[in-house]
This record gives sequence, structure tokens and C-alpha cells, in this order.
Amino acid sequence: MITLLAWVLFQGLRARVPVPEGRWSQTPFDLVFLVLLPALAAFTFTRLFLVITQSARGTLNVYAALSSPFAWLFWLGLAIGLVGHGIRLAAHALHRSLPEAFAGGAYAQKVAFLDTKIGYWLLGLGFFLATLALVVQGQGVGQRVIGPERFLFILGSLATYGFVIVYIGVAGQQVIPAIAASVILSGASLWLLPPSEVTYDPIGAFVTPGTFLAGFTLIVWTIVAGGQPTWP
Repeated sequence: MITLLAWVLFQGLRARVPVPEGRWSQTPFDLVFLVLLPALAAFTFTRLFLVITQSARGTLNVYAALSSPFAWLFWLGLAIGLVGHGIRLAAHALHRSLPEAFAGGAYAQKVAFLDTKIGYWLLGLGFFLATLALVVQGQGVGQRVIGPERFLFILGSLATYGFVIVYIGVAGQQVIPAIAASVILSGASLWLLPPSEVTYDPIGAFVTPGTFLAGFTLIVWTIVAGGQPTWP
């Protein structure tokens, strides 16, 4: 949760930073964090998957970690998400470094397509597949969360999953896939546990509130905007 919050916060703070002078379109500080934070997020997702796999099966073996259907779903989602982030990071840096004389050309349009379309689409798809594996495999196997800890999980869900799904749907112009992902994840969570118990489960409390609210927000925003919403 802390890793995802740091990634979201860093992206928001650096989104409108002007292009630095010189040969590089990203500062060394940006490059370190734009690579370090996604890598750390991938590591924490991997550790979470292994922990819930062991909790669900009582043991951690090669089949459960690498060869089961849920394992394939998780590792495939993690790989697609990292590839999508890499494509977006490279295309965004290249797009920022293009001279103004080439800004309206065909090459710039292709780079912008990788940056604003393909990168977001792959990142969102990978995030969705990995989360779906975590929800189906891990919901209901952990200890109940109560009191301030439960409230912290719910707030973390709104700040991470809620923001990420809305951002990909609006800024990434993937509003229909984002709504579909929200419906599927929320439906899977509510299918495994009754609504009154979802937020007492650590995986359910971390995923479902933000996912559900993000889907609802995108639906209302799309209806009010009369089409694809635009990021302010």
C-alpha cells in the first residue's frame, strides 16, 4: 500500500514539471524513482502473492507458485504491467524530447500513441490481471482486520486502487476498460465474500472499496461529460 501511494504521489508531483535543459528529457532523480518505485511495487505484489498462496494451500510449492492457473494469471499480469510501464516511460521521455518542429509529424504521433494509449492499456491490463489473481486466491484466507487497521486499509484502497483506475480511465482514455475492470474485480470480491464481510478481509478491504468507488465515479463522470472524460 505504501509503495503504491508513493508511486501515485510521485507521478502526481512530477506530472507538470518542465522538460530539463540539455540532452536528457528526464532528470536522473526522475529516472531513479520512475524505475525504482514500479520495481518495488512489483516486488511487494510478488511477496503478497506468495504469502496468500501459502496461506490458502497451507504450503508453498512449485506448482502453487509457478504452475497453477492463478499463478499464471498473476505472473502474466505482472509481466504485462511492467512492459506497459516501460513502454510508457520510454515513449513519454522521447515525446518530451522531440523538437517543436517535429511535434506535429507522423513520428511524433506514433510516439504519442505509445505514450498515451498502448502504455496505459498494457499497464492497466497487467494491473487488472495481477489484482484479479490476488482477489480470487487470497480473499477469505487472511485474518480479519478490525478497528483502525480496517479503516487504514479502506483509505489505502481509495488512494491507490481508486485513484489508479480513475486515472487510467480518464488520463489514459480507457474509460470503458477501466469500468469493466472495476465491475469484474468488485463482482469477484462480492462473490467470494458477502458485502458485510468484504471490508473485514485484508485483501477485500485493500482492493474492493477503491475499485468499486472508481467504477462508480467513472460511470457518473462519463454520463455527465457525455463521453470520454478529460483529466483536469
